Amino acid sequence: SPPLLLPLNSLSPSPPHQIQQPDQYEAPDKDFMIVALDLLSGLAEGLGGHVDQLVSRSNIMTLLFQCMQDTMPEVRQSSFALLGDLTKACFPHVKPCIAEFMPILGTNLNPEFISVCNNATWAIGEICMQMGVEMQPYVSLVLNQLVEIINRPNTPKTLLENTAITIGRLGYVCPQEVAPMLQQFIRPWCTSLRNIRDNEEKDSAFRGICMMIGVNPGGVVQDFIFFCDAVASWVSPKDDLRDMFYKILHGFKDQVGEENWQQFSEQFPPQLKERLSACYGV
Repeated sequence: SPPLLLPLNSLSPSPPHQIQQPDQYEAPDKDFMIVALDLLSGLAEGLGGHVDQLVSRSNIMTLLFQCMQDTMPEVRQSSFALLGDLTKACFPHVKPCIAEFMPILGTNLNPEFISVCNNATWAIGEICMQMGVEMQPYVSLVLNQLVEIINRPNTPKTLLENTAITIGRLGYVCPQEVAPMLQQFIRPWCTSLRNIRDNEEKDSAFRGICMMIGVNPGGVVQDFIFFCDAVASWVSPKDDLRDMFYKILHGFKDQVGEENWQQFSEQFPPQLKERLSACYGV
């Protein structure tokens, strides 16, 4: 409701102690910041590419840089959501800031603040897809933290899935940099993504894992049954992704030999065995 208008003479000046302690007034400002950030996220998502004109006429990237470093976790959480949405909607405006933004994202990969960590992880994945090979200089800022998060016990399901997708996407754009660590995350990676439905994020993540296996096949050998299970979780992969799966499965089978493969596939649950046989002929 609008404020009541008081005659000027009835407004007494603020007592000095209020001026010296601005903290007392910060709480509502933070609420406004969060609402504004969330509203901008909604605009970016709704307008898509059309948000470009609004962004180019504003100082939103400078303000976002400030908000991403706010002491209040909820402000950072909304900031990273907006960063991800702007990355999808109008990346040319985000790109010049990447060198400044990436270290902040890396610092916020802290599962103590689940929602902040989740949104930072998601934003990194979206940035990967736009940056491509230019993501190379930033891999070291985030990879170790992501691998640590995916291996933590009791990590919430959504954060696990987002972390797996972002690791896959990092590996998709920079396979040489990420593949050496394959063995350290392949098992939790497979188990967290086997349950999500076919979609674009899962698609890019699995392409990344296939490319990393190409670079470092030894990294998947010990946990190959988990990879088989994750592949079988796809209902209808795109043809070229299906081909990638086919090559990896047959490559493994050819390498170990028919007899060893038979012994290996004996461990499969019947449903998995049937599915791989029907879809990939192994």
